Amino acid sequence: MAFLSRFNSKWSLLIGVLIVIYLLPIWLFPYFPTQDGVSHVYNSQILTEYGNPEYQFRDYYEINWYPFPNWLSHFSLAILLFVFPPLIAEKIFLSLYVILFPLAIYYFLNAIQRGRHALVILSFTFIYNYLFLMGFYNFAVSVPLFFLALGYWWKHKEQLHTKRIVLLNLLIVVTYFAHLISYAFILFSIALLALLHFKRDFKRILVTGCYLLPAAALILVYLPTSDLLAGEPPTFGLGRVGELFANLIGMHVLVSYTVPPSWLSAAVSAFLIFLGVVTIWQNRKERTVAHAGQKAFLYLAGVLFGLYFVLPNSIGPGGWVNDRLAILATLAIFAWFRGFDKPQWERVFTAVVTLLALINIVYVGVVFKNLNAEIHEFNAFVQRVEKNKIILPLHFEPRGSSKRVGIFVNAANYYCLDNGCINLGNYEVQFDYFPVRFNADFERPLEEKEWVQIVHWEPERIDLCDYANNVDYLLLWDTPNTPVVAEAIEACYTLIASEGQLKLFKGKR
Repeated sequence: MAFLSRFNSKWSLLIGVLIVIYLLPIWLFPYFPTQDGVSHVYNSQILTEYGNPEYQFRDYYEINWYPFPNWLSHFSLAILLFVFPPLIAEKIFLSLYVILFPLAIYYFLNAIQRGRHALVILSFTFIYNYLFLMGFYNFAVSVPLFFLALGYWWKHKEQLHTKRIVLLNLLIVVTYFAHLISYAFILFSIALLALLHFKRDFKRILVTGCYLLPAAALILVYLPTSDLLAGEPPTFGLGRVGELFANLIGMHVLVSYTVPPSWLSAAVSAFLIFLGVVTIWQNRKERTVAHAGQKAFLYLAGVLFGLYFVLPNSIGPGGWVNDRLAILATLAIFAWFRGFDKPQWERVFTAVVTLLALINIVYVGVVFKNLNAEIHEFNAFVQRVEKNKIILPLHFEPRGSSKRVGIFVNAANYYCLDNGCINLGNYEVQFDYFPVRFNADFERPLEEKEWVQIVHWEPERIDLCDYANNVDYLLLWDTPNTPVVAEAIEACYTLIASEGQLKLFKGKR
């Protein structure tokens, strides 16, 4: 990309080295320990192999080809899976995200005011954020796309000719296919910034709205068919302000395998507060703004933080709304921060945040090493599972040493990669924003819309004996939490392998 040529050589070298270092946890270990990540890989493989006669995916699944958000990771992984094995395809996709993230933040900041390279270094600590580690790959990728689109609009807002309008709409459309929240807020952010920047020039404001209409029309395509507006309307309020404020000050959206998050999150928060104080001090000292967009982006970040405090955690079937907004708002306020007026202070700050970024990735690597050992233990019987079979996973200890991210919740998908097996714990089938769903005539263990959630969290509600004829393998992790489940497993399933907390059964037919 053209903007890379504008890097000062020493900064390009530092950012390039950090990108390589931040790729290491992805490639040094067999597994990327998330909650939902392997589920996305498995469902992407269904897309890739759907027409493959060696597998029986057509007998169980149908594909939802509707243009809903969340397609980006599945489509990208499905393409990669034509060439690479599943876990390698996942690593390549995640590597593209890690590379794109700091480059997008650099482009965004450079579009507003050049020279604030230390902020790009600080942004590295946001790459392995909580939602990324949860395996929310589409939202993770949507974050750099959001800032690319926002930076592109700000940079060219005064001279948007046809080619630039088309490119801006394409960026927003790609953001839509990544995640609905980032898509909605990029439209909202551009609209708000247009109002703030153009002020009383209503013609320019109206023109801005008009050239965003092609990308904005996608929301009208999705909403009528989605579950987003079904059920009770979202409740807005300030009842959780204390909790949300503590989470924000503690930067709980960063690396979060532990409860509470590690001291690294608090250190990043301290740096952000420090930058805010420095910016206020310099603005008062000079009695002027450092750049044209400083006040506008402060207002934008303020509005996003305000929404963070009043929006509910879930809207329709979508959750983690507050955490998603916390990431977007915190990175948006980077545009308001000023650089240091003295080079020596800039060098000291850069050295310190570089050290913090390095400590952060070392911590990530250590945690990944430990969690990989646990996932390896969970996958001990992968080779015992035959091709094109049905697996029922029951997990009674979903997290292991990870206290916030359930690394075992969807780990049964490892048993279904490259062998065509059907996972009855495939949570994606119950939501309208994923491409794979069970056929209408598929015999479910329960006649409820979100029956997969019951498989994961309330298996005692399932008649395991009655359903045994539909199960080839029952994968059990840890001890059942109710006698009903334990007795049904013993009566109606045959133990074929056992090691530690892991047990593999076959259904008695």
